[in-house]
Amino acid sequence: MKLIQKNNFITKTIGVAGLTISIILIIYYSDLIPILIDFTEKYISPDHHLKPGGIYNVKMVLFTIILLIALLSVLCFLNLNITGKLYNFLNTFINIESLKRFLFNDELCDKEQLSKYIFIIGTSLGILVHLFVLTIGDVEWEGPMEESSSLLFLFSAILLVFSSIRFKKNLFKPLARRKIILLLIGIAGLFIFIYGEEISWGQRLFGIEAPEFFEEHNIQAETNLHNFINPLFLFIYPAVGVGSFIILCLIWLFPYKKKTYLFNLFIPHPSLFYLVFILACTSFLGESEMYEESLAIFVFLYSIRIFMCLRFPNVGSIAMKEENS
Repeated sequence: MKLIQKNNFITKTIGVAGLTISIILIIYYSDLIPILIDFTEKYISPDHHLKPGGIYNVKMVLFTIILLIALLSVLCFLNLNITGKLYNFLNTFINIESLKRFLFNDELCDKEQLSKYIFIIGTSLGILVHLFVLTIGDVEWEGPMEESSSLLFLFSAILLVFSSIRFKKNLFKPLARRKIILLLIGIAGLFIFIYGEEISWGQRLFGIEAPEFFEEHNIQAETNLHNFINPLFLFIYPAVGVGSFIILCLIWLFPYKKKTYLFNLFIPHPSLFYLVFILACTSFLGESEMYEESLAIFVFLYSIRIFMCLRFPNVGSIAMKEENS
């Protein structure tokens, strides 16, 4: 009884604090807007300028935040156990426990919370990318932001190469061991190639002038290959984005019983479902920086999962026993 009373007191205290904060934000709303606009233009907007639509979106984001704080605070103050009620409501339409198993269970890794962290981080970053575009509007992403996000491809490649050296080789038969190493190196090579293309193989970083051939035939006069086929991206991006989403959904929702360890290791885990969905949606924009930013996040989390599965394997997993039988 004392524990329940203590929890009720804490919940109501949080509610009062939240309501106080929301009231303060409402009072100083007109003073906060110029500060947020100035901060966004200086530190977030690549061109250091917000269009009228972007300013309106900044106002709407602040208003939405205040509204959410106030709503959650009222729910806490009234102690309505909204989480339990929402869980019961959703459970009438979908099996929550089955959904958790689908998203968070990973039989290859000994770290049980890995998939949950990947899902939370991937979903949060995906939402932030969307909020950025909604707030700033349609802007040119070339520059520091693109160069920073493209580093995720390089980090992913390094992580996979490190995985090929440091994984517990004694758990695998020689043939399986060789396959894992070759696949890791091959995927790492692909990520390095993408990183090289994103930075035009160092042209912009080091201020190198493009050779005459690239000046004449490359659409952006850069030393990379993908800008030779820019017009085709309008078709390539949707084909890759939507196609991969459909294929992965078929694999996830209609699993084949005799999947090998290698298949389970290198096929993206369902915890990346939301990011795959974002990639499918943004691919319709054709050559979309939003797609590339989301892809960089996806690739990095994908590589982290492979590294963790090999570094901290679930030795007793059925899939591993089948591969090494």
